[in-house]
Amino acid sequence: MSKAKLLKLTLAVHAVLAAVVAVDARRHGRCVGKWVAVTLLTGLVGVAAYVLSGGDDDVPLDELVDQVELE
Repeated sequence: MSKAKLLKLTLAVHAVLAAVVAVDARRHGRCVGKWVAVTLLTGLVGVAAYVLSGGDDDVPLDELVDQVELE
C-alpha cells in the first residue's frame, strides 16, 4: 500500500470515528467540538479518552490521555 493510500485511509477512519463521537456527544449533551477535534487528531486515543471521561468534560485532556497510555 502506498503512503498516499495509507494517509487517505487513516483520514477516513479518523473522520468516521469523529462522526460517531459527535453523534454520541450530542445525544448526551457533551461538548461536541472538543471531542471531534481530539478524535480527528488522535483517532482511537481520542475515542478512548472520550469514553474514559465518562461525561465529565471538566477533566483535562492530558490526564485522560495519560490514562489511555497506561491501559
